[in-house]
Amino acid sequence: MTKMYSPGDKSRAICEHCAKVVGTTFAYRDMPFDDGSGIVKDILAAVCDLCDAVVAVPAQSVPAIRRVREAAEIPIEVRLPAPEVEILDAAALRIDPHATQRFRKAIFTYYLSLLERDPAVLEQVKRSLDDWLCQRNQQPKIPGTSRTPSRRLSFKIAPRTQSKLAFVLDRTGWSRTNLVRGVVMMV
Repeated sequence: MTKMYSPGDKSRAICEHCAKVVGTTFAYRDMPFDDGSGIVKDILAAVCDLCDAVVAVPAQSVPAIRRVREAAEIPIEVRLPAPEVEILDAAALRIDPHATQRFRKAIFTYYLSLLERDPAVLEQVKRSLDDWLCQRNQQPKIPGTSRTPSRRLSFKIAPRTQSKLAFVLDRTGWSRTNLVRGVVMMV
């Protein structure tokens, strides 16, 4: 059974700031997320008795952290032709043979960061995708051929990633769907 702590309870932990094992006292604190995407207010945490830094969070505070984290994330949902989603899955499998569909988000975030940081890459992908979409729209429909199924691609991103997404959308004039397609082209 998990031990339940109360404010004022004592324990010991390693403090990164003091670089040693220190005595701690449990107290309510506000805790920012490591990635800067939000803050959890008033959670019970172990606080260093020497420097007053939060050094540990007991299991009983994890549900509060999870609720705030989920609220801070922004959903992304697009429909793509199945072959394009399969490209992301193949890339994930190549990077990690045990990767699940959740790894799609990591791939998307990585390539989105490249687009946001490097204007030359952004322009190159923009031209390539615009040309590809133009060619695709000019291809005649062949009667009797089967339609390509589509797949839903969905994940949640942090607010910081959302700002990168907004920047790239603003610079390209793309829809979210075409931005994801641009990432697929890069992959």
